[in-house]
Amino acid sequence: MSDTKHAEQMERRASGGLRTSMKCSPAWRERGSRLGVLLGASLALLGAASPPPETLPDPLSLAWCLERAEVTNPDLDVARSTAEAAEARVYPAGALPDPRFRYELSNVPTGDLDLDSTPLSGQQLGLAQRLPFPGLLGNQRDAARFAADASQEELGDESRRVTAAVERAWVELGFAQRALDVTLENIDLVRQLAKIAEAKYRVGRGLQQDVIRAQVTLTELIDERIGREASIRSAEARLANLLDLHPEAPFPRTTSLREAASLPDVAALLQELESTSPRLRALARRIEEAEHRKRVAKFEGYPDFDLGLGYRIRQRVLGDAVNGDDFLEASVTIRLPVDRRKWRAKVVEQDALLRRSQANYRRFRAALRNAVRARYADLDRADQQIALLEGGLLPQARQSLDSSRSGYEVDKVDFLSLIDSQVRLLNAQLRLERAIADRRAAFAAVEASVGASLR
Repeated sequence: MSDTKHAEQMERRASGGLRTSMKCSPAWRERGSRLGVLLGASLALLGAASPPPETLPDPLSLAWCLERAEVTNPDLDVARSTAEAAEARVYPAGALPDPRFRYELSNVPTGDLDLDSTPLSGQQLGLAQRLPFPGLLGNQRDAARFAADASQEELGDESRRVTAAVERAWVELGFAQRALDVTLENIDLVRQLAKIAEAKYRVGRGLQQDVIRAQVTLTELIDERIGREASIRSAEARLANLLDLHPEAPFPRTTSLREAASLPDVAALLQELESTSPRLRALARRIEEAEHRKRVAKFEGYPDFDLGLGYRIRQRVLGDAVNGDDFLEASVTIRLPVDRRKWRAKVVEQDALLRRSQANYRRFRAALRNAVRARYADLDRADQQIALLEGGLLPQARQSLDSSRSGYEVDKVDFLSLIDSQVRLLNAQLRLERAIADRRAAFAAVEASVGASLR
């Protein structure tokens, strides 16, 4: 008996034994049926809990991505909620403390537990109000107002940052898609060159090493294609995270990455930076907030007052000199801040925080100026590279490849020169796509730094 037949018999025996076992165990069949029903229900619930991926517009435009990010981006939601919370703190910061109502039974004899045994007994109603030192509440309100304004400016800065991040991710996705297109075109081209080399080798006009070189180049391009496909997936993941999209959402091709806007005047950008940058405006508001916090600390070291008003309800009692008239009372309580060292320390603390806010402003202003210059240099370099590649290198690389291909077919150019021409064309095409993407990303970075739209 052959090994194949033996294996078939063993499989039939195993399946037959299993069927016999199942026939002999109806309880197991019932349990398996229940388990199948439960498993199916669980999978159905899981499928219902996870909605299907969204359908994105085709082609994928930057405008659509920015509109969605404005609504769904989690970082913007955090900044928006922070600004709303800061705005809600403004009014309470300047409001008076709530008044206090007091009720008490006064001078009730323990023997009789009544209010008409002695003229001293009565029911006391009281109302008290704390009054801070003049100027304290106003400065607290102003400090909260500047804090709310700073949070609103920080929301604007976060919006600019998210906009730039979305545009960079969108640009990277578009570049990865176009780089893959260039790689696929070159794969087709190298395959054609490999066929030419093989045809020449078969008729004795070519060399075997030319065929091998073509195959090696083709393998390298296929490996590069794999890397390009991985770059597309990475870019899709970054954009999906920024837009809060389903991880499996299919991304169509992006619209054109070309940006026709002319270069801005960097000197004017730097000159207007303090007025256009929401982050600098936010830091300026933080300085004003710190100044008012310092004033609050000073006023807290001054006395505050508690004003009280009381009304005692009394019973008419024999021997009472005023015949049971009710009593009025008024009181003033003054807090005495005698430990001046404690209050001076609070002022010193707030003064240090004020200096820190001023230093933060200067530090960030210097860093922002350097960032604008650096991003503008990137923008200028990309602009020059596009002009150089489109006006010279790319047409020259195409002409060189066409010339080398024609020369190779008539045995006037060796295969190594032909492959080198093809590699130069590939590099020129990729450099052009990279420069177009870099120019757009640099524009977004400059806009995020200055806090204004330049296109």
